[in-house]
Amino acid sequence: MPEQVVINSIEFARNGESLNGSVAVANLSRLQDLLFSSSGLLEYTLTGKRGENGKLFLVCAVKGMLQLRCQRCLGALAYPVDLDSELELIEDEPLLPAVVNEDELTDAIKVDPNMDVLALIEDEVLLGLPMAPTHASGNCKAGGDFGQAETDKQNAFSALAALKTKDLRKN
Repeated sequence: MPEQVVINSIEFARNGESLNGSVAVANLSRLQDLLFSSSGLLEYTLTGKRGENGKLFLVCAVKGMLQLRCQRCLGALAYPVDLDSELELIEDEPLLPAVVNEDELTDAIKVDPNMDVLALIEDEVLLGLPMAPTHASGNCKAGGDFGQAETDKQNAFSALAALKTKDLRKN
């Protein structure tokens, strides 16, 4: 069981505090179903800051490597994690939708006097993952080139066009 890291999010941001650490991928329980292997570590930095108009933010950076499961071949897929998030702290929950719609580069989260830092890190990693991770075309153990069907269709139409042209020349 990993040691729980808890902060008062608003005080952390107001005081411009910073926290560095690492977490074993195996300790991120909500991530496990997406992984091929739960080995490795993720390094994180969480920094509080005050923005314009007195707004308070948490800046979250996460780096490391995950072994995801390719959705084509179900094999291991090395996926580098390099996330940088800016999270505006909102005290009144009814204001959350307005803040989220205001700036697409900044997400908003509710102020939490007992914020679980590792849960926040896991949330950010989950949000940063692709919907269906797959190997690059031609590198998948599933065999075949999944982009080949489109090329075959183009070739079939090219062949038909050539036949049509050939028939027009005969007449």
